[in-house]
Amino acid sequence: MKNIEELQNATIKDFKFIGKRLKKIREELKKNDPIKDKRHSQFSAKNVAESLGVEYNALINIERGTISVLTMKAILFYHSLGYNPMWILLPDNEFTPKQNIGDNLVYQSDVQDSYKEMEHVIVTALTEFKAKI
Repeated sequence: MKNIEELQNATIKDFKFIGKRLKKIREELKKNDPIKDKRHSQFSAKNVAESLGVEYNALINIERGTISVLTMKAILFYHSLGYNPMWILLPDNEFTPKQNIGDNLVYQSDVQDSYKEMEHVIVTALTEFKAKI
């Protein structure tokens, strides 16, 4: 879909790639899970469905290409694991990185602590400045 007109005329079939990519990510995570019996992997379809708070069949339907609110829930779940939502959503993602490590930088505790410290210094400086005016 290269323009708004193509997007407006798109059908549900034009978005099936999203489900395929979500399944690809889950299977990649399951494959890389160190657990020996992959049926018990935290990334098995059953366990991912549980993590998302959806029925197993709902996850399977999402992975088959059904688009719903649950699709967005799955995208955000994988984003929290470091996957780039744009890689999932863009029809042509050849030059889009699958994983977006920098995006999740703000979730790292040391970054959060440094941010809180910086925020405290700024608030203190502003308070002192206002007191002088």
